[in-house]
Amino acid sequence: MKHFILAAMMAAAGTTAQAELTDAQQVLNAINNVGYYADQGDWDQAAIQFHPDGAVLDYTSYANASAGTSSDLPRMLPAEIVAAWQTVLPGYDRTHHLMGTESVLIDGDRATTSSNIYATHILANDGEDTWVFIGDYQHELERTDEGWKITFMRANLRAQLGNPDLPTLAAERVAAGQ
Repeated sequence: MKHFILAAMMAAAGTTAQAELTDAQQVLNAINNVGYYADQGDWDQAAIQFHPDGAVLDYTSYANASAGTSSDLPRMLPAEIVAAWQTVLPGYDRTHHLMGTESVLIDGDRATTSSNIYATHILANDGEDTWVFIGDYQHELERTDEGWKITFMRANLRAQLGNPDLPTLAAERVAAGQ
């Protein structure tokens, strides 16, 4: 009987750990999918990573941000988030958002993450063609019936390489319909 109880306890502990791992992987998928789908220009898939009631975006750590920066940090609906990104990201010839060294903390139906970001932006112009954002992200997510959805996203600029004017040039290119 002791062996049965011990085996049952170990199986239950393994199931809990496996469920948490599954949650952690789902959380990582949601945050990584944002950059992946934005890089592909698949705005619908990027949008569904966010909570349907909206999310707060905080890009205030760098002055050249044009997509989502606000001093009062309003909650934005997923369609508003991607609409803001569409004012600048399609203006680049190519973007590549690479996240790594992620940390996930899950507390019931809420999760918080920290991750490093190395985002390369390329746009042929008269100056330097590349701008690289190096920093970290913090995300907060909530479990919904449709899975884990982002409710908060902060980008912290730690360093940048290349042409810091590229975001402005990309936004101008979008505004000009190019």
